[in-house]
Amino acid sequence: MFRSKDGSTLFVSGSSRSIPAGSWTGDERHRALAAQLDRHGLWDHLPAAERAAARADVATGCYPFDFDLLFERITFFADGESLAEGGVERFLASLAPVLTRLGLTVDASTIRIDDTYVVTINGIECTVWTQADWDTREAWATATVRPLATVNQLLEPLTSVRAHTLYTGGNEGLVHFIAPGVVTALRASGLLPAREIPALAKKTDRPVCTNRPVGFRLGA
Repeated sequence: MFRSKDGSTLFVSGSSRSIPAGSWTGDERHRALAAQLDRHGLWDHLPAAERAAARADVATGCYPFDFDLLFERITFFADGESLAEGGVERFLASLAPVLTRLGLTVDASTIRIDDTYVVTINGIECTVWTQADWDTREAWATATVRPLATVNQLLEPLTSVRAHTLYTGGNEGLVHFIAPGVVTALRASGLLPAREIPALAKKTDRPVCTNRPVGFRLGA
């Protein structure tokens, strides 16, 4: 259960209802979650005053991934279709704001895109998809996860932050650059259903495709 930032709308299990502004300000779960998200650096990219305000918002019932605060700072679109159609280089270039801040410069190039799509990322060869991935309708998901898993490999010696995906493989896919502790805190809070919790981008032959946001993306 979460509220809008102005306190006038309550979101519960994919539905919403109007409430008197200020009549609901979260519960102990939200306060504990806010403390954990702050501890694990979700708002470290913000100035001190904005960071404190973001923590206060979550502590009083707001959704933790505030798009206005996070977009193109630690949150980026990851359109699975665009990535699968040759867009990996362009996508990785779009991540430069956060990767540079984390100490990583990415140099990506396409080796081939025919019956197999292969790129190199800082000298590491990454198979984005094969024909088998198209045959199983997983190419959009693999095109999202596999390059980001390679980025995570490169981040390992630099930072605890890793790329995590949400709505993986869909046109509305997202990538959050967050510490794994953020995900642990979200899961432990019980405030979000599993489908709304970002997943670590890791090397696997068959990444899970969760490409449809459901409702408002918020759970009870």
